[in-house]
Amino acid sequence: MVITIIAVPFLALVAWKFAHHFGFESLEQTAAFLFEQWGKLPDATAERNPVFAVVANLTLLGVPVWVMWRTLRKGVLRKYWLTQRTCAALVRCAQAKAAADIDRPDQLRRVDSVCRAVERSVWRSHIWRGGMTRRSPRRGAARHHAAAVVGALHRELVNLDVDPGHSLDDLAKMLATIGEQHAAGYVAALLPADALEGVTPVSLRRHALRESFAIVRGIAAALGSVLVLDHLLPALGVRDDLTDWFLAGGALAAAVTAVGWRRVRDFLGVFPGL
Repeated sequence: MVITIIAVPFLALVAWKFAHHFGFESLEQTAAFLFEQWGKLPDATAERNPVFAVVANLTLLGVPVWVMWRTLRKGVLRKYWLTQRTCAALVRCAQAKAAADIDRPDQLRRVDSVCRAVERSVWRSHIWRGGMTRRSPRRGAARHHAAAVVGALHRELVNLDVDPGHSLDDLAKMLATIGEQHAAGYVAALLPADALEGVTPVSLRRHALRESFAIVRGIAAALGSVLVLDHLLPALGVRDDLTDWFLAGGALAAAVTAVGWRRVRDFLGVFPGL
């Protein structure tokens, strides 16, 4: 937050002088407005744009939140996210195993919920672990193995309704193996071959369609936010030279809220220069 307070006025001043020197009028006006408004924020008696005040406060709040999120999801913890989720699933399995018969349905629902989180992590384990690039030919084998692992998880989850006691033990062993193999970096061998015998892999096409519908949902959310802001910004008194920035930021925020930053980042990575 301190870095943001210091850096934003400085960068705005540099952009202002640069735009004035090279004749970029739109950039010059935007940088001058940002420098003037940000400098007035500490002064309660100074006149300031209410829209800018809201955006500035959200920025000051968002920067530390973003830093914490990146530390949790993009750093070392992200590499072992699947292992952490398997540990959480093991705890749920132990609780369901020790629960009384009347409480077991609720515990099994929690096991099912956390296993869904494990499933989502299995699909991304070969990327999160950091052992291969996005265009590596090894990714194909890792994705097919992930489909088989998810199929094995589904089979064990179905057996919970047949023999909960025995199936919970088998599910816990499977989760422990997945977590250990991922921690060791064996993303294409999360489960041994004998554990995958007779397993019907989850359809990669179905998974791709689900991801495609998620992208469509994100695009729809972005377009909807643009339509709303297009009518709302003039009523708030936002200047025309700042409208495009608000529309772009609103569209990005809506898409991230709808489908998550990972899908938005992957979608934008398709377009060169973004």
